[in-house]
Amino acid sequence: MLRTLSLPTILLALLAMAACNTSSSSTTPSPTAPTPTCTYTLGSTTLNMAGTSGTASIGLTTNSGCAWSVTSSGSFFTVTSPTSGTGPATVALTVAENLGDARTGAITIGGQTVTINQAAGDPVFGNWAGTIVKGSGCPATFPASAQWTGTIRRSASGLHEFVISIPSALVFNQTLTLSIVGSTLQMQVAIDTLYTFTATLSSDRRSFAGVFSGGTCSGTWSGTRQ
Repeated sequence: MLRTLSLPTILLALLAMAACNTSSSSTTPSPTAPTPTCTYTLGSTTLNMAGTSGTASIGLTTNSGCAWSVTSSGSFFTVTSPTSGTGPATVALTVAENLGDARTGAITIGGQTVTINQAAGDPVFGNWAGTIVKGSGCPATFPASAQWTGTIRRSASGLHEFVISIPSALVFNQTLTLSIVGSTLQMQVAIDTLYTFTATLSSDRRSFAGVFSGGTCSGTWSGTRQ
């Protein structure tokens, strides 16, 4: 015997079926990737460099999604690569030759500081000034004494150079080859003839005294590091 369903019962059944279909067709949202925890660790926090020019590198350890950049405070070194990035890296830098006293600078990588210490270079390289005193046999046109200034430097080829200016002898910014062997230095400069200058450096290499001669003229000269 067939059972006749009432209208309210049919409506309730239809609503139940619709709710069931809606529940089965819903999708679960994909989980959001967690934000990486960014910590930065350096292979070294101090670099001790010699007085000569050179290169160095610093390793940075961090997670692959972590960004970082480099800032520096110091004029005697240059960060060559990279200056920013994401994830682990190696930061390279070059240090210039030190022509003076010991010096210190710093770079910051990912918020971590590296102190850069450079030892004093050879004091002989740098700016000098001194006096030339005329001796016997020199032209009367030469002053009894003359002031000079100059810069002793190492050229790219590794030779020593002396850029000298002697205003009273009309020698201005003349670049000369300078021989430095131990504490002895020697150079030749053309004035009215070719003169040879030799001198002995002091123990701290910040002053010297010596003699010069050319033709019949001779005398003395001296200098101090500025």
